[in-house]
Formats: sequence, C-alpha cells, structure tokens
Amino acid sequence: MALPETLDLVYHASEPYPRRVPLDAVYRDLPSPPRSGRPFVRVNMVQTIDGAVAIGGAAWTIGSEGDHYLFRTLRGWADAILTGAGTLRQNDVIATTHPHLQAQRLAGGRPANPMGVIITRDAAFSDAVLAKRFFTRGDFASLVLTADGTPEDGRRRVERAGAEVCLVPARPSGEVDVNAALTLLAKRGIVRLLAEGGPGLNRRLVEAGVVDELFLTVTPAVAGVPDPPRVLAGMFGGAQARLSLISEFHYRDTGVREWYFRFAVDIGRP
Repeated sequence: MALPETLDLVYHASEPYPRRVPLDAVYRDLPSPPRSGRPFVRVNMVQTIDGAVAIGGAAWTIGSEGDHYLFRTLRGWADAILTGAGTLRQNDVIATTHPHLQAQRLAGGRPANPMGVIITRDAAFSDAVLAKRFFTRGDFASLVLTADGTPEDGRRRVERAGAEVCLVPARPSGEVDVNAALTLLAKRGIVRLLAEGGPGLNRRLVEAGVVDELFLTVTPAVAGVPDPPRVLAGMFGGAQARLSLISEFHYRDTGVREWYFRFAVDIGRP
C-alpha cells in the first residue's frame, strides 16, 4: 500500500486547523524543552480499537505503513530510543530512522541514528535474543542499562554480543531505578529520549514522573483477546496522569482508517 501524501490535521492546540499537512512534515521539528537532570521524554505507542498494544506479542503488525512512517520520523527527533527488555525478547528491536533524516542528522553533527537503549533488571538474555539486530547491527550504538546487582557473567555475555553495558542503582524490588537511568543518559548527552514500550516500561516511567508527552496511534483493528496489554491501563496505573491534547491527525484511505494523537502528560500524585 502506497504511503499517503498528506494527513488531515483535525485539531492542534497552537496551529491553524483543519488543514492537510504533508506526511513528511508531520512530527518534524518538535520542540525539546530542557529538563533538569534528565532528557525530555516522549512515549510512542500504537493500539487497536479495543486497546491492545500487541497482537501475538508484536506491535509492528497493528499499524499501517502510515503509522510506520511516523514511527521512524519520531526516531529522527530522538537522541536515544528506550525499550524494555520484554519488548526486546518479543521483537527484533532496532533504532533507525528514515534515510533523509539520517542525512540531516549527520549534517547537523549528530549520529545518523539514535542510540538504542535497553533497560533490564538482570541482563538475562538467551542466545537467540543476543543474536538479534539490536546487538549485531553497526549503524546505531547499543546500550544496555542493568541493575547494579547483575552478575558479571551476564554483563560480559551482553558485551560480547555487541552492546555496551552500564550498571544503574536498583530499587528495592530489584528493578532498575528509572530516575537514575535517565540521569545517567543525561550525563552522556542524551537530551531527547523516545520510549517505545512496552507497557511495563511505560508504567515505570509514569510512576517516576518523567513522561512529558505521549504519541498514540489508534487503528480500527481488533485484537479480540482477553486482558491484552494496554498502553493506558498499563501506563497510568499507580499514578494520576492528565492528558492534554496537542494535536490529532487522521489518515483516511480505501481500507485504511487511523488516528494519530499527541498529548502533553501532566503527572500528579494523590
């Protein structure tokens, strides 16, 4: 299916609407307001109309080619892509953007692609996972953030597979302390961080109070499975989060209906 030339902008908090916007201009030149001691964090997810963020363990098959295009566009904004270990185990995670954005990044003195970052409590990956492209590709840097109690042999296996490993303080639960992880990334020059799930990582980011914006694609596909992983329930459990709509785009074509939302996230505590 050919990509659409334009999308319908049906709402924007600070720009004229309704109007048609060229596809390659959507989600380009996003602002990155500075944050003290951490990167500006955007979360990007796709879900079915019944709320599932994965079908058969994979999210990539949910969205259309239009969603996939915007997915790569958002990567062009980021300095690093953050993904949970469970998502890496289920999917072949990479951190590449469009060729034309790679050229622009290089011209601006940035790496062609953002860094790929995995967060894991113990770096316990099977040989099959360590053979995935996250570890073997050479066109983006790969970093694994793992709890400081991770056994040395596990760390060494990850390094031999092709990724750098950094130890991060753990919470009492044994999980990596998210705030400490983001502080480490900020010290490495990461200003713009794009989180791509899964829901468990999203929830921990919200609980840490570090999510600034949510980009959400909704497609009319139906997962039809009981208790599927959900971006909203999984993401906002345990915290009070208010979403303010920034923009809403529609993609309408023969056999295709998709909605693209961008929200500002305001996280409060009871």
